[in-house]
Amino acid sequence: MRKTIKVLSLPFAAMLVMAGCGEDNDEVKNPPVEENENQAETNSETGTDNNKKLPFTFKDFQLEVDYAGNDNEYEAEYDAMGAQTEASIDDQLNKHEVHSDEAMEELTPILEKLTFTKDSSDDEVIQDVTKAFNLKDDFEEFDLEVTYDDGTKKEYKVYNK
Repeated sequence: MRKTIKVLSLPFAAMLVMAGCGEDNDEVKNPPVEENENQAETNSETGTDNNKKLPFTFKDFQLEVDYAGNDNEYEAEYDAMGAQTEASIDDQLNKHEVHSDEAMEELTPILEKLTFTKDSSDDEVIQDVTKAFNLKDDFEEFDLEVTYDDGTKKEYKVYNK
């Protein structure tokens, strides 16, 4: 009986280890926040801390820019819509990929440079993003999805093929 348990537990344990190692975890352990003096300390219904607000005008930022050729893509993601904050950068142009806190450290100063709002024109948004991220403007496809603080979702797309 003991031998059967050992035989069955080894594959199960290996499966658990492999499942944990195979995921890209973009969760940020220490997200950037700014203090907001005008809000109550804690929302008693949700238990959330309202003194902390995001340092950006958006909760979700998903950028994908494709250039000519294979493996010529730039992706940056920031998501603070749920209970967790996630961040990642996948820069195939420069063979650079980071996740979690390291990605947030790189993204924060870039995202802080962005000045566009939900009322900005598509051209203003695209120019602002390409400048802040130091991206070449000879892209084949530019795709940005943003969810602003008030819940407004906008998508900015350009095809230059």
